[in-house]
Formats: sequence, C-alpha cells, structure tokens
Amino acid sequence: MWFNSMMPFLTTRAADSSLFAVAQCGEISKTIKRMAEAPRLADMWNLDRQVYALMAASMDVGQRMAAYHAIASLPWSKAYERYSATLADTKEGDAKDFGWRKAFKAWSAIANEELISNKRSKDFLAAQRDLLRAGLNLRTCQQQMTDSVAKLFGVPNQKDFDELTRQITELRRELRASLRAQRDAAEGAGGVATQPGRDES
Repeated sequence: MWFNSMMPFLTTRAADSSLFAVAQCGEISKTIKRMAEAPRLADMWNLDRQVYALMAASMDVGQRMAAYHAIASLPWSKAYERYSATLADTKEGDAKDFGWRKAFKAWSAIANEELISNKRSKDFLAAQRDLLRAGLNLRTCQQQMTDSVAKLFGVPNQKDFDELTRQITELRRELRASLRAQRDAAEGAGGVATQPGRDES
C-alpha cells in the first residue's frame, strides 16, 4: 500500500529529474556551441601571424617596385646621353636643317632602341618576374586575411560570393534553355497543327 501510494510521487520526482537532466544537457550543448562559435585564441594568433605576413608582403612589393622602377628608368638616361652626343656631333651646316621633325625622329629612334634593348635584358625580366611574384603573394595574403576576418565575424567571404554567382549563372542558363525548349516545342506544335489546313487548300 505504501508503495502504491508513493508511486505517483516517485514517478513525478523521476520525471522532474529527467527533465532537469535534459535541460542541463541542453544548456551544456548550447554553451559548447557558443564556445565553438566564439573566436578562439588560436584563431586570434593565426590572425596576428597573417597580419605580420601581410605587412611583410606589402613591404616586399614596395622594394620590388623600387627595383623595377630603377631598372625601367635606365633606358631614358641612356637615350638622353646618346641623343646629346648626336646633337653634339651635328655639324653647323646640318644644324641649320635640323628642325624639330628631324630632332623628334632622331630622339624617338634612339629611345625605342634603348627601351627595346632594356625590356629584353635579363635584369629587367628578373625585376619584372620578382615584382609579379611579390604582387601575387600580397594578393594571397590579403585573401587569407579577408577569409580569417570573415570567419571570425561570421560574414560571407569572396569564395561564398563566387559560389553564389556561379550558381545564379547556372540557374539563368538552365532557365534560358528551358524557355527556349518550350518555345521550340510550341512553334513545332503550331506548325504541325496548321500543316493539314495548308494541304487542304
């Protein structure tokens, strides 16, 4: 009798305990989820390293750009020296007929020769290659930095936008193909329906 009288009470207590345990498990899972979604120290440290890498890549681009400009400016000074020597070697009789058209023609010929020779040189090609590599490295560091910041704050990054653009483009292509097929089918059905009438006439 005691057991039968206490059974509802015990059942209620057990149910309450089970609900409390479920609630506690729910709270724990929510806490774990918040901790997983929150910025971690490892992520912040990775972000710091990416900031340093971005700064180093930016400085490298500046140095490569300076070296490229130094090599790219050499043909202009050489062309000026050669042009000055050409003017100095011009005789007095020829100097009277040496108008601005002939002067520009001589200058352009010398400048073109020096520019073409410089752009085919090993130093220029090496400087151009190093500048291109530094620029690509800077672009990669910028993209990594953007992806990390987007991940920390839960916002879409460039890859997400590219994927969305690709999906929209594919959907538009499929829609145009479907509309084209429907239009062709309707035109074909209309042509078949009018064909017997033409035969009767």
